[in-house]
Amino acid sequence: MKVVLMLGIMWILTTPLLMAQEITQPATPEPVTKVHEVHIPKGADKFEPPVLKIKTGETVTWINEDDRGHPIASIPGQGTNDKELFSAPIAPGKSWSHTFKKAGEYPYFCYIHYVMMGVVFVEDAQGQAQ
Repeated sequence: MKVVLMLGIMWILTTPLLMAQEITQPATPEPVTKVHEVHIPKGADKFEPPVLKIKTGETVTWINEDDRGHPIASIPGQGTNDKELFSAPIAPGKSWSHTFKKAGEYPYFCYIHYVMMGVVFVEDAQGQAQ
């Protein structure tokens, strides 16, 4: 009985302190990743915008507004890493996203419709492309 009583008293005395600590300590915000959109307009066979300039750690989302699938792929032999981008065909009304972790130049195209091309320029925190 004494143990239960002692635990009860400790709980009563410490609970307000723990609650106050929870209230007064600011929550650590989760890092927010900026997302850029590239649209694939219906019937246009192009990316809009065709050129993006972003920072490392940011994400690009390709949104297919067309009625055909469009896969995204790095252009072989070009850019910082010609194997960086490769998606399955993005179905009509769907999207695909990629987060760029390294500064550089990333040219891409639709590997079904070769006339569709774009490029993502990725800068580091100091605004430098690699």
